Amino acid sequence: MKINREHIVGLVCLAIAAAALAITPGFPEGQVGVNLTGPAFFPNVLAYLLIILGVLQGIAGFRLAASPAGAARTTRMDPAVLKRVLAFLALVFSFVFLFEPLGYFPTTFIFLFLLMMLFGVKPLKSALFSTLYVAVIYLLFGQLFTIGLPSGILAILGI
Repeated sequence: MKINREHIVGLVCLAIAAAALAITPGFPEGQVGVNLTGPAFFPNVLAYLLIILGVLQGIAGFRLAASPAGAARTTRMDPAVLKRVLAFLALVFSFVFLFEPLGYFPTTFIFLFLLMMLFGVKPLKSALFSTLYVAVIYLLFGQLFTIGLPSGILAILGI
């Protein structure tokens, strides 16, 4: 059986859900005695929804491949597309596992910069948008909502 687009979309959904579920156990707890609330609640709900949708997308891929019309539509994946998908997954998992040790600023900037480069954005534009995004999220969550973002290696410098 050949891999089709539905399989790839399902796998990407599952990868994003896994990344979210790997991060949220480190979030602070909600109200005392109520385990459902807190900062991890919404990301976990979205992650479980992505798991359901990813599995359904994978099933749709198998159904499409099994149907006579779908078998004709199922083609070998272009190696360049496969490399891009694998690079995306590597970036997501790297972001998840390096977020705490490196901290919010460097990890998010590098992740966004490389992600935009992966999708063909020019380096200068990628650096500008990455910097802008990191600053806006820091101001919104770190300053306005006073949610602690990990400082990581910047803690050594007192930042």
